Amino acid sequence: MVRISKANSINKKASINLAMSTIVMVIIGMVMLTAGILLMKTFITGAEEIKDQLDAQTESELERLLLDQGAKVALPLHTVTMEAGEDHIFGVGILNIDSTLYNDEFSLELTFSKLIDENSLEVEGANDIEILSWLLYNTETMIIEENEHKSEAIYVGVPEDATKGTYIYNVYVYYDDDDTGKTKYDSVKKLYVAVE
Repeated sequence: MVRISKANSINKKASINLAMSTIVMVIIGMVMLTAGILLMKTFITGAEEIKDQLDAQTESELERLLLDQGAKVALPLHTVTMEAGEDHIFGVGILNIDSTLYNDEFSLELTFSKLIDENSLEVEGANDIEILSWLLYNTETMIIEENEHKSEAIYVGVPEDATKGTYIYNVYVYYDDDDTGKTKYDSVKKLYVAVE
C-alpha cells in the first residue's frame, strides 16, 4: 500500500510539473507574439512617418522633372553627404506615360552597387545584405494611372559603425507586363550616400 501511495505522489508531482511547464510555455509564447506585433507596428508607423517627411522642395522638383520634362522616372537630389549614425530621405517620382503599353502596376527595387573608399578605390567584400538593410522604401505594387505620377520616399539610415566612403545604390522601377512579368520601366538610376 505504501508503495502505491508513493507512486501516486510522484505521478501527482509529475502532473503538476507538466502543467506548470505548459503554462510557462504558453506565457512565453504570448510574450513573443506580443513583442512581434509591437515590432511590426513600429516598422509600419516608421514607414508612414518617413513617407510624410518627403519635403516640399523634393516634391516640387519631382513634379517639375516628371511633368515639365516628361521623365518616366525622376530622382532629383540623388547625392547626400552625411555622418555615420545619421539618416536621410530621398524622393523618387514615377510617371505613367502610357497605360496601354506599360499597364498601371509599378514597383520599386533597390540594390547595392558598390562602396568606394576615401581613396576612390572600390572596397571588395562589402556586405550587400547589411548595407541594403539601411534602406526603407515601399516594396508593394503601386497603381499609377496613365498620365498620373507618384512620389515615393527612400529612407537611408547609416549605422554608427559604417565604413567611411561612398555607397552607391541602383534604383530600379518595374512595370508589370502581362506577358513577361516584371519589366524594367526606365534606365537604372543611382543613389550616392557619402559617409564621412
